Amino acid sequence: MESFHMTSEAISTAFSMLANFVDQGQTALGRDPSPSLVAYDDHIHAIEKLMRSLLTQAHGQIATLKRSRNSLAPIHRLPDEVLVSIWLLSVQDAPQKDRQLHCLALVCKSWHRGVMDHPVLWCYLQDSCKSEWYNDWVLQKSGNCPLHLQLSSDNPYTADTLINMVMPESRRWESFTLAPCFEPTSVTAGPRLSVLRHAKLDNLMNFEAHTCTGGGSPEPIPLPPTPALREVRLERFPLVWQSFHAPQLQALSINSIQHHAPTYPQLLALLRSTPNLETLLLKDIASSLWTQPPNQQDAPIHLPKLRSLFISLKDSVLCDALLRVVRADNLERLLSRPLSFKVWDEPNFLVFNNIQRHIPSTGVIDIYYHNNIHIATDPHPFWPVPWPYPEQILKTNGFAFTTRNLSEERNFLDVAQWVSGLGNETTVRLELRNVQWRRRGMRKISVELLDYLPTLHTLTVREGVDVEDLLAQLALPKQDATGTLHWPWPHLVEVRLEDSPAITSTQITKFAESRWGIQVSYDSQSRTHICRQVGAGKAGLGGSTAADIAN
Repeated sequence: MESFHMTSEAISTAFSMLANFVDQGQTALGRDPSPSLVAYDDHIHAIEKLMRSLLTQAHGQIATLKRSRNSLAPIHRLPDEVLVSIWLLSVQDAPQKDRQLHCLALVCKSWHRGVMDHPVLWCYLQDSCKSEWYNDWVLQKSGNCPLHLQLSSDNPYTADTLINMVMPESRRWESFTLAPCFEPTSVTAGPRLSVLRHAKLDNLMNFEAHTCTGGGSPEPIPLPPTPALREVRLERFPLVWQSFHAPQLQALSINSIQHHAPTYPQLLALLRSTPNLETLLLKDIASSLWTQPPNQQDAPIHLPKLRSLFISLKDSVLCDALLRVVRADNLERLLSRPLSFKVWDEPNFLVFNNIQRHIPSTGVIDIYYHNNIHIATDPHPFWPVPWPYPEQILKTNGFAFTTRNLSEERNFLDVAQWVSGLGNETTVRLELRNVQWRRRGMRKISVELLDYLPTLHTLTVREGVDVEDLLAQLALPKQDATGTLHWPWPHLVEVRLEDSPAITSTQITKFAESRWGIQVSYDSQSRTHICRQVGAGKAGLGGSTAADIAN
């Protein structure tokens, strides 16, 4: 940058030259105007040229001053590596990464230079950009950095063109994503992924394939050996399971595969070959294609790093079979449905041995006895959250089980006995309901239930359930083997009666007066929803507490 003194001298010299040119022009016009017009024009052109030169110098000096001022901004104090990391996060989250890169490059000259000089920012190839020359330019711009392919099922021609373009660079592929159609489309066939059998996927770490809900059944994808593969997500898109081999696999998610689903032996072989598996999700896989039935003598599968196990199938036999063979001592999240009732009786379901560690710090378990039985920790991540489960849901510790439909009361008592064995620090909330009571009749709840769930906190009774005997026993103290009297369910502090026409005012009054020693003003017009909340400071036998009755 030139000094202020040198700039001032240049300006003074320029104005002196201008004055000399003007004087020369006036002198020439005074002697002989007609022949001096050409010389006068030459002087004017020279003056204009000098003025343009001075303006260019002035603009250059101003730009230098602006660059010096901008260099003092806090953003320019960050190292280039930090800025590139920020830009990379911005690009990864952008749906159209080419536009995001262009927006970053237009901020200033420094950012333009930084965006253009770092190949790691140009590693994302999308078929949303239909320009072949631009995709080829991006491929050249990426240098030798790992590539990330993002394709869409609604544009098979562009996707096929992009795959063929980057096939020679398949060793650089780090992730491959085939997204589903988000809008109605007339496309009946997706990209031809059969060409992947010729790819060299030595460095592929993430593979994700989804197809449209209304589309036809896609052909299985023949993946070559993938020694570095870490995560696989398949949505209605199968693989050629016989040739699939990923020894470093850490997460496997398979959902809604109705054709070309893996057989049970293939799935067992896959699990045995992936000792580093941390997350396993199997949902709505066609059980009719599991041609070979499970064998109870199958050798166990040890998955020491497994943290999340999600099994949601239509056949309880397959669900039970997987839970029987899996050994995971460090499991933190478990979803299983539908279960049969053998899991509560047989000792060989070792996956339940450490179930206490799934219970969150709040120590609350919800039990719903409707047509089936549902058990879940609270906060629990799976029910009634619809699919697809968000990432934060899949990372919430807890468990949820759902038994098959039309569960009998004996099965419910077995479940209650199992929950009772989880420890006295677990708070239980129970909801009783019989939706099909008009067709199947009222469901009578046995007083045998009082022998289980000693830590029951909340009881909710809804339509179709007969709890007359249960309420009567709840209002009377019991005598244990030592002769000591105690209340059934001593931790019960809340009773909810919702949509339960079978509960009479006499039963409510007798229960409240006997159990809590309070008078109840019962309104028969609003008995469909009665909530009784009792203070948590419940005393022993013979004590009374304040109650709040809300209609």
